[in-house]
Amino acid sequence: MPQVVEIESVMLAVSLVTFGYLFARALRERSPALLSASFGWAFLSFHVFLRVSGYPSLAEAFLYFFALGVSLYVVILVREMYPSKTALFALYLLTPVSHVVYRLMEVMGYPIPKGVGGIASDSGVMLLVTAYIAYRTFKRPLLSLSVVPVAVVFLAYKALRGTLIGFGLMTLGALVFSIATIRVTSSGLFKGGSVPDVEVTGLVLVESRKLKSILDKYSESPILLITRSEGSFPGGWSVFRVSTVPFENSISPTALERLRHIIVQYLVEAKKSGSRGLVVIDCLDFLLLYNDRLAVLKFLGDVRDHAIVNDGVVFVALGESIDEHTRRLIEKLSDGRV
Repeated sequence: MPQVVEIESVMLAVSLVTFGYLFARALRERSPALLSASFGWAFLSFHVFLRVSGYPSLAEAFLYFFALGVSLYVVILVREMYPSKTALFALYLLTPVSHVVYRLMEVMGYPIPKGVGGIASDSGVMLLVTAYIAYRTFKRPLLSLSVVPVAVVFLAYKALRGTLIGFGLMTLGALVFSIATIRVTSSGLFKGGSVPDVEVTGLVLVESRKLKSILDKYSESPILLITRSEGSFPGGWSVFRVSTVPFENSISPTALERLRHIIVQYLVEAKKSGSRGLVVIDCLDFLLLYNDRLAVLKFLGDVRDHAIVNDGVVFVALGESIDEHTRRLIEKLSDGRV
């Protein structure tokens, strides 16, 4: 049917474009979460291609990998950003529930097609669980609700497979979910605001006793603050607290790679918005306590390079507990001192 071919072509194009966008961002930002999402959309492209090529049973298997990639994207973000919500992952135990439903329908005498729909139904349940976890964690209805149409089509795969309605709903759901995914992944840490008036670029060292004056000076500017301190902060700031106890927006002191990713993402987003990324690290002594000194120095050197490339500045507070040898090594990496 010409209509089916056109619908399949749209769905294939949507899948490939979404994969390309997410994959490029994953490589640029070195993000495992975006990489998982991009692979999910790549598998959906394989599904469409195999379905058009006349291999429907094999094509169905790739629906599971699509659902797995999308779910891993949410799981990684929840684990990194909201570790207190990881208990919700237990809901994935409900994934095989569709088989129970199908068996009950068979017992009740309903004709159930054999050989198809089981994998798709599992994938649909997985996506519904992912939508619920995303809503409970991120409070972003756009991402959560956009998953539902695709999940419903997967659940009804036994009935809708090979029909024009099934093709149309699947393509429409994929299109809506693609737009939502791109919009949600495009929104990030940088909250916008006035461009900070900073003369230097790169890594700048600040004595801890002078840090308050720096924060007061830029209180009206967007800032990414990495700290151990509790308290209230300006609404335009993005604040992460370094702690060994997981809670919302907390970062483990040993998670240097995650910390690096957050800082780089912030610097990149600030530059793209026409502003300058202003980052303050107020927990260096704590990072040195939980990590090898060389690892921390490599971390500082990496964020310095990204700050220079993105015309940003990273202020690092030096506490009295940091020994002189370490101070000298850090000073060699820095571009200035306050």
